[in-house]
Amino acid sequence: MKHLPIIILLFLSSAAFSQIPEGIGELAESHIRKGRNPGLVVALVYGGQAHYKGYGLASRNASIVPDENTFFELGALSGIFTTTLLTKQAMEGKFSLGSPIDPYLPRGADAPAFQPQRCVEVLLPANPSGRPERILSCTPDPLSEKVCIAFCDLATHTSGLPNSGLGLYDWHPIGTVTTLEGPKEGFTKRDFYFKIAEYPIKHQPGSSYSFSNIGIALAGHLISDMNGLEYEELLEKELLHPLGMKDTRIHLTAGQRSRMALGHDNRGKPAPYWAFDGMAPAAGLKSTAKDLAVFLLANLQTKDPHLSAVMEQAQQARVDVNFPGLTRPTEAGYGWLISKLTPSSNQPVIWMYGGTGGFRAFTGFIKDSRIGVVLLSNSASDIRELGFDMLEELYRSRQGK
Repeated sequence: MKHLPIIILLFLSSAAFSQIPEGIGELAESHIRKGRNPGLVVALVYGGQAHYKGYGLASRNASIVPDENTFFELGALSGIFTTTLLTKQAMEGKFSLGSPIDPYLPRGADAPAFQPQRCVEVLLPANPSGRPERILSCTPDPLSEKVCIAFCDLATHTSGLPNSGLGLYDWHPIGTVTTLEGPKEGFTKRDFYFKIAEYPIKHQPGSSYSFSNIGIALAGHLISDMNGLEYEELLEKELLHPLGMKDTRIHLTAGQRSRMALGHDNRGKPAPYWAFDGMAPAAGLKSTAKDLAVFLLANLQTKDPHLSAVMEQAQQARVDVNFPGLTRPTEAGYGWLISKLTPSSNQPVIWMYGGTGGFRAFTGFIKDSRIGVVLLSNSASDIRELGFDMLEELYRSRQGK
């Protein structure tokens, strides 16, 4: 049975400044005035509608203000589309999220497995202080079965796989990025599959959160192979087309490329566009504020009960996130992160953040309040906290309305 397109009515208001709260406009203008941040596009979702405003320039070489139809690279924000698609496929019975991934790998490819350790206390000879020292000595336990990576481990970033590997794409949505390595030229999906076994597993799969672009890319490739389609084709068929998202793609048409903003590094200099292959499901999408607002609205509520259930599943908190310098209590769902807006509000924000060498992308929403923010920048300067500040301002402005 074919799914009819889900029509989400958006009352577009890109020129209506009055629909962007004054405080949010001031935050955006202040960010642009810092000098190394050429342009921003803000999409606010409230009352079942999306409102847009562009700030600064889409390119320093042309006096064009970016708008809701301007394209930006999404970086790791791409991953929430992969995990939503993964959840949808699992809920339709294609596989179980708790199943090991090994049987789904192509012939000749292997996934690393975690070998449980056996630890014994060893008493060392007395040290100069005169007291013996006790240490734990751990070795692989041959009597314990290896623990394999499951699909749900990939989706929750608990697989133990490294973030990137071989300098392919080093990004963390919480950690401060000082140097962001781009995609390795010519690194294909086939190369990706046959390198997986070489990557060390940091911890037992499913035991703790450790952000992994490798894991998200692997999830995307596995489900595309199951369906006999390229990742972009599968995403368009199963998610983008039903939602009416025409401007979220890995490969852009000539017309779409003409709407692409020019990226800039954190010194304000032009940065090259990034082209992904092997890592595309984790970081290869480009999109617009208009399309991302459609996706945000769908995550708040759609008229399709099946898709609503899929998105609800992906948003559920499943594992605690511990990271140095993280100030907000945070948990992870399938791709999404869930953090408190402020200690006083106690409002859970479902969010994700991505970046490349010349772009940053943030989306976050508060489901109970039916509000959300999309923030796109053509600069490598950080906008994560700016996104949270805008969401807090929107939340305050909507109280009592």
